[in-house]
Amino acid sequence: MALDPRLLRILLAVSRERSLSAAAVRLNMTQPSVSIAIAQLEDRVGRQVVLRDRKGAVLTSTGETLARHARAIENVLLRADQDLRHQQDNVDGPLVIGGTTGALLAIVPRVMALLQAEGRPLDIALHDATDQDLSELLHSHAVDLVLSSAPAQAGPHDVEQILLLREPFLLVAGPKASLPYQGLTVRQAAQHPWVLPLAQGATRSQVEAMFLSADTPLPVNVVRCDLLATMKELVRHSAALALLPASVVQADIEAGLLSTAPLVGGPPPRRLVAQRLRNVELSPVADRFLRYAQTLQEL
Repeated sequence: MALDPRLLRILLAVSRERSLSAAAVRLNMTQPSVSIAIAQLEDRVGRQVVLRDRKGAVLTSTGETLARHARAIENVLLRADQDLRHQQDNVDGPLVIGGTTGALLAIVPRVMALLQAEGRPLDIALHDATDQDLSELLHSHAVDLVLSSAPAQAGPHDVEQILLLREPFLLVAGPKASLPYQGLTVRQAAQHPWVLPLAQGATRSQVEAMFLSADTPLPVNVVRCDLLATMKELVRHSAALALLPASVVQADIEAGLLSTAPLVGGPPPRRLVAQRLRNVELSPVADRFLRYAQTLQEL
């Protein structure tokens, strides 16, 4: 069974517009032509790909699978066009990196300094996303690399994980919360207000496991937030505590905006990894980015 990329492109438009007529307008086609194309695709795969009713058009599970591959094809072609234009202009790129905020902050600035020292123009884009969205971005070829905390469970077999950094969490407080020099136990810290992660992900799981291991209920006086800049400001202007990666708060501690103290029974260092598709060859700039990132622990 050979699939026609043109039919997949039409299916993708239907997926996005949720209407055959709207997809026809988007593609500058007639609605009957779109209907014929969908029928041809269904005949090719032997299954229904679009459900039609008075409200519009909805993809079946088979249609969703095909649309996912269509998005990947679209992204690959877009990247190929950008790559050719950059070759003509002698620019390295494009390189698109997806990641969680903390992982991007810990890794990208240091690697960028090494890349820029080479003296070549660069086109690099960063896509901040949650752990839940990063896998889809990678598999749809919307990003070349993913930077994140190491997942608690093994990922898909077609994704390679490369350890880059081990980074400690620091217990931090603002001027309104005095931390004892000797630090706090997890049970003592739980009695304070806290700023904790909101989204389900590796960091939230690690922090919540810390309280569980200490046989201590989660703090009840809590603000949940995933924006690191906002988390720091909440801590700085309140009596709340937070556990944040060292790279995120080191400058604030040195400037006296935040203080830190040991947390007895705190979580182990987070493991930051790069994720890439095993069967996809990296571009030269993506390969150099990854090689530099693997040297960060040594610097």
